[in-house]
Amino acid sequence: MKKIKLLIAMLFVSGITFAQSDEELIQKTLNDFLEGGTNGEVARFKGAFLNDAIQKSMGKSGVTGMTVEALTSKIKPNQKMDRETRIVSWSYAGTAATAITETEYETSKIIDMLNLLKVNNEWKIISRVYSRIEKDEEVTSSDGTPSVAKGKTAAKTVVKPTAAKPKKPVVDDGW
Repeated sequence: MKKIKLLIAMLFVSGITFAQSDEELIQKTLNDFLEGGTNGEVARFKGAFLNDAIQKSMGKSGVTGMTVEALTSKIKPNQKMDRETRIVSWSYAGTAATAITETEYETSKIIDMLNLLKVNNEWKIISRVYSRIEKDEEVTSSDGTPSVAKGKTAAKTVVKPTAAKPKKPVVDDGW
């Protein structure tokens, strides 16, 4: 036991950290968005976004939007909201990811469809489109099935190469 404690202390002192996987980092960002907002943790919530992230929805007068600052200003610091949240699904490839989250209130739900990019080894939400739906409605996937039921593990898709191939340098073609 003393050897394990000594090893941990040596690693801590030497500054060695264990890198988190992309899966863990994506889930961290999504939880910062969901839990930060729910628990009134303004900095945590805001930190999930790239500063100039885009947010859009359909309102009574058409497409509406707001800045991250405007959305963040609606959060009451250190006040827990009466709502339940969950990650419905997420997928990623390389430095791009997409996720669906659900925030359930007493009479309705907000479904967020989020796009993320890996920036400086952190996943950040760069765009959010959202819709308020009835509480009994579910997100439907491309295969026509409803989303994962409450209490079950959310779906995830991870795109990984099937065979180790030499990597060619990626050229940013601006597309």
